[in-house]
Amino acid sequence: MTNFDINEFTWDGMYLMYRGRHTQSVNMEDARPNCHPSWVGKPQPTFIARFKYGSKPWKSWARCLVDHYTVEEYIAEVANSSPLAAVEKVGYSGNGRYKYRGDVK
Repeated sequence: MTNFDINEFTWDGMYLMYRGRHTQSVNMEDARPNCHPSWVGKPQPTFIARFKYGSKPWKSWARCLVDHYTVEEYIAEVANSSPLAAVEKVGYSGNGRYKYRGDVK
């Protein structure tokens, strides 16, 4: 299991992605054979969440994931529900109001 690294999250204004390596990651040259040479040897970014409307509290989402999930646990959780349901399950209340709750997990 791979812990999230807060420095590996990227946000482009709508999509929160994770660029860190984990046990399910695939290198870019394998996932996209015609990728730019600067991507060779790097893992393909993993989709975390999409912020379509309203506020975009991606930093609090990232902090919530770091505190409560490994990368593999989060991917499995999202496969069975949604990104919002996954973070709400561990105490995220929305709009950047995440507070660490040590009793949850």
